[in-house]
Amino acid sequence: MERINIRSLHIIFTEKSDGNMKDSSVRKDFISKHQLPSPILPEQKHSSVVLNADSHNLECDGLFTQEKNKALGVLTADCMPVVLTDFSSLSVVHAGWRGLIDGIIENALRMFGKKEIFAFIGPSARKCCYEVQEEFAEGLKKTGVSERFLSRSSDRITFSLQELAVEKLKIGGIKEIYDISLCTICSQKFFSYRNGDFEERILTMAWLED
Repeated sequence: MERINIRSLHIIFTEKSDGNMKDSSVRKDFISKHQLPSPILPEQKHSSVVLNADSHNLECDGLFTQEKNKALGVLTADCMPVVLTDFSSLSVVHAGWRGLIDGIIENALRMFGKKEIFAFIGPSARKCCYEVQEEFAEGLKKTGVSERFLSRSSDRITFSLQELAVEKLKIGGIKEIYDISLCTICSQKFFSYRNGDFEERILTMAWLED
């Protein structure tokens, strides 16, 4: 487990050694062991939907709250966890390539209105390892996303979720962006879908203290 504290913001992300956070019993034991607030998790459909954490329906990939001491979280294994806060409100989103292209960052920022926002990008598949096919690259062009987020060599194409996210954040007026710069594929510390961890997930959670 790694913990980051910035003013009243607390961010935690787990590692393989903490166990499979998709397993609710493992997650409950982890929360209890470290005396953490129990996080609210979205159902995660690879969508661009962001909902208030108090919603009865949590079929979404991002949550938002204006309540202090209310923890929000997402489960990932290569997709990108993003935490956004103006230190009064908080959003945590699960951004895979579909959600990112479809506007989950923009939808989350819209929940805040025009405020100074801090953004955190957690462990996720990075350009060094996130290989895609030519069909993906061609499809990306059709969405209007620039080719500069792809890296081509003689034998492979890779894609940067983080660079696209940073551009979207900057377009949204975000100046303070903290990218943890950890790749889930080439690091042995994290579960990775690309490495065969199909049912295992890491947890990224955050909350604001009073």
